Amino acid sequence: MNLPLTRIVVADDHPVVLGGLRLMLESMPAYQWVAEAASLKETLTVCEQFRPDILILDLNFDGKNSLDLVPELRLRFPALKVLVFSAYHSTGLVKKALETGVNGYLLKDASKAEWSDALQALSQQKIYVSNHLSPTITPIANEFQHSAFQQITNLSEQEKKIIKLIAQGLMEDGIAEALFISKHTVHTHKKNIFKKLQLHTNTDLVKFAYENGLV
Repeated sequence: MNLPLTRIVVADDHPVVLGGLRLMLESMPAYQWVAEAASLKETLTVCEQFRPDILILDLNFDGKNSLDLVPELRLRFPALKVLVFSAYHSTGLVKKALETGVNGYLLKDASKAEWSDALQALSQQKIYVSNHLSPTITPIANEFQHSAFQQITNLSEQEKKIIKLIAQGLMEDGIAEALFISKHTVHTHKKNIFKKLQLHTNTDLVKFAYENGLV
């Protein structure tokens, strides 16, 4: 059975860059280029229209810092993975990017192999930071990989609803009835929730939910 392709939108205001990235992605069989955006406003519109799995986002648009857009992207599209690409090597900038909620930071001179590594990492719910950056970045990336903030951004809206219902004391049958889904679907969601949050019991989950404002 063929796995579904990972759908990608690329946002950059340089046509040559867009063209190069499109050619590269079209040569990678696991990924599907679905749209492009040439401004920050258009990025939101395109993400709303196409609901991609991954957004490749240039750090600068006409002198504007695209990181300013990331919180709104996180709010409107919780499942979206954001991979920023930039020519800047600054440790402070990478940390700021991670703090805003991006899932990856890649340098513009990255090879096709590293692009593949980065996209695969994001598809597997991991954070990726360019391997050409200073080794001091690695601990920072690891810190964010396991932070509650990053774990929460990996939750879908449906999973957050299920967490709230679990915190209210509902069992799988009650959750299924409340959300108009099957008990099997609820069970699958719960397994994914525990995996994403690295938890093992409902008690741990409820504690996490209250500590992190999910209920």
